[in-house]
Amino acid sequence: MNIPSIISTSSLNLLSGLANNDSSIASMVVKDTISNAAIVHTYKKEGGKDDAREKAIEEFGTGAIWLFGIPTVKAIMDKTIYPLLGISSKIDPRILNDKEKLSQIKQSLESSSNEFLSKEKEIFKNLESKAGLYKGAHVAKFAISTVLSAIALKKIIEYKQKTTQRRIQKDYYNNNASKILINKQKNENIAFSAFCPQKKAKNVSFGGLGAALGDFMYNPIKNTSILDCVITGTRLKEARRGERKEVALKEAFQIFFIYCLAKPIQKGFEFVGKKINRPIELDPKVLFSKNLKQDINASKPAIESLLNSNNILKDIYSLDVKNPLVSLLDKNGVISTLKGKNGEINAISYLKTPDESAVKSTLKNLLSLNGKIENLKSIKAFKTLAVLGNVALAAWAMGVLQPKVAIGMRKLLNHGDNRNPAIVEQERKMNLEAHQG
Repeated sequence: MNIPSIISTSSLNLLSGLANNDSSIASMVVKDTISNAAIVHTYKKEGGKDDAREKAIEEFGTGAIWLFGIPTVKAIMDKTIYPLLGISSKIDPRILNDKEKLSQIKQSLESSSNEFLSKEKEIFKNLESKAGLYKGAHVAKFAISTVLSAIALKKIIEYKQKTTQRRIQKDYYNNNASKILINKQKNENIAFSAFCPQKKAKNVSFGGLGAALGDFMYNPIKNTSILDCVITGTRLKEARRGERKEVALKEAFQIFFIYCLAKPIQKGFEFVGKKINRPIELDPKVLFSKNLKQDINASKPAIESLLNSNNILKDIYSLDVKNPLVSLLDKNGVISTLKGKNGEINAISYLKTPDESAVKSTLKNLLSLNGKIENLKSIKAFKTLAVLGNVALAAWAMGVLQPKVAIGMRKLLNHGDNRNPAIVEQERKMNLEAHQG
């Protein structure tokens, strides 16, 4: 049984998400989940149960908010605030910044007789009069979702440290209760004050998130990167004595392998694919689609026409939705469509305008694939290998290599001691306070 033969619809959707390092968080979710589990396991083995508990709380807690906080808040606002304002959350406000493009869209939409576009026609009628409302709502959604997620991240890190402190206090008291009572003749109140010191909570200021560029509001990967900056800053500020270098190392690995290397690794696999006549630039949904060879052949006239067009946007909207090229462009994620319950494409949506450079690139890749179609089985296998290899490399680097390097650094700086120096220091202080009391 080969790899292409076992790809189901659900696994194909996952593979497609993992392959998209530009706008899908699926790859980040899988990398983060695998690496977090590996981190917790490594620290439990090397640093002890308290170290492992802290890593579990921090990595999975912050990971969940980092990956799902912004999309969740945005989804809630889409269902509540947008209907109250009488606007559509599906509109891409960037359309409003390009008057020429907006005019072309309106003309194409008005000339279309497709009944499935009736809702979009209604939205575009009042679009320009509500331009300020659309832009304001989008900026507010971006800001609110980012800030709320950032606050939640800070609370997770504070909770982790407080939980460890309480556990150390409780464990120490349970293991040394008799010794404490003998050494302290005063009474239980003194013991209580020794083990439950009252300290004011630190007020950590995030400072300003800075003026976010417009691109960060539209791209979920870049929007999430803002949270990563907040996580890094908060972790470094909240880091206890002796663990700041470990925190800095972990964050450097995270940022490097999540944001900096994902695309270059993908490009590397694509370069190798070209060299061995196995082009893999297209989305898995295209490569694994049924009747691909026939669809590309039937689409060649439309592909060549679009590549020679002076107005790709207008020509795309004029395509017959039954043209197989529409389905191929949709599967590759460069156009948005309206579908029926059975998945059949009923219309090309006007709410999200196609990116002309992405469309041209897809068209060229389809033609390139057409010349190598006899290698399709091995192309699909290599695409799967490339996607999973990209994920596996990042997960290994963040979840296995990083903690081993961090623990090696910990041993070097602490005379061979595997344990978290911050936890060791807490235990030392607890012991000292108890005996001095």
